[in-house]
Amino acid sequence: MITVPDVDTLMAGDLGTWLAGEDQARKDAKSRAAKWWIAGAVIGLPFLLGLTIEGFLGQVFALVGMGIMAICAGKGAMIRQAVVTSLKTQMNTTLARTLGISYSAQASFGEEFELACRFDLLPSYTRKTCQDLWQGDLGGTRFNLYEATLIERRGSGKNARDVTVFSGVILKMHFARDFHGVTLIERQRMRLALFGDSQTKDGITLERVKMVDPRFEKAFDVYGSDVVEARYLVHPAYCERLIALEEKFEGKKLKALFHKGDVIVTMESDDLFESGSLDPRRDRELLARTIEQFRAMADIITSLNERPRG
Repeated sequence: MITVPDVDTLMAGDLGTWLAGEDQARKDAKSRAAKWWIAGAVIGLPFLLGLTIEGFLGQVFALVGMGIMAICAGKGAMIRQAVVTSLKTQMNTTLARTLGISYSAQASFGEEFELACRFDLLPSYTRKTCQDLWQGDLGGTRFNLYEATLIERRGSGKNARDVTVFSGVILKMHFARDFHGVTLIERQRMRLALFGDSQTKDGITLERVKMVDPRFEKAFDVYGSDVVEARYLVHPAYCERLIALEEKFEGKKLKALFHKGDVIVTMESDDLFESGSLDPRRDRELLARTIEQFRAMADIITSLNERPRG
């Protein structure tokens, strides 16, 4: 079992001292941001009077005003976010260090992302971003986890719009048991099985696997290139563990892929590990929530990656 430090232990150490020293930086960020917002209003609002002027000139004045206000608002938000990110990075890095792993606010997509796309764990997209990378070894299990956002451009011309098609976590871990086939787990959905119940992913035919446990059969669909191996890998306790993962991260649409010794899990969820704030009174609360989220992740990694019996 992995021991995750509590919030009191972390706040009583160097982290608490460092946070206390950042109070002025927070005040400065709020002050500077407010000045940009006020400047945007003072300079931009007079241009909005162009809305009272008929014709092209009035529209130009109004657009200039809105542009000035948007730029100033964006600048203020960037100032605040830079400090919040610095605070979050320090807090999460301290937590990671106590566990012998690493954290970075910056992340990059790896081969697990490409694999998740090829096996339809993730939807099609136009552009993508990722952040908050945790990686290392937990209880003998190598893993990396980060948050990703996928955006698809839909429509054309004046009707074009950006739609967020995925916002959640991508988790990859090296499995304890050897396996050679491909097994896919996903939340149960409506199926048309008039011509057989199978899927072809990345050129591999995956047959639907009937599970013995009726609870799992009701909650998830399992497909595999090797039915016997799929039943061996996905034992009944996985139903409760996968459901617990969704609950802990307040997620949905969980999918998991067993592929060449690795397990990849994707799940839609809100932002996780957001420990930074410009309000120092919230430090303990937000750090405690981050610790609980990380503890849930650690517990799931070790429980899903159960060692072979015997």
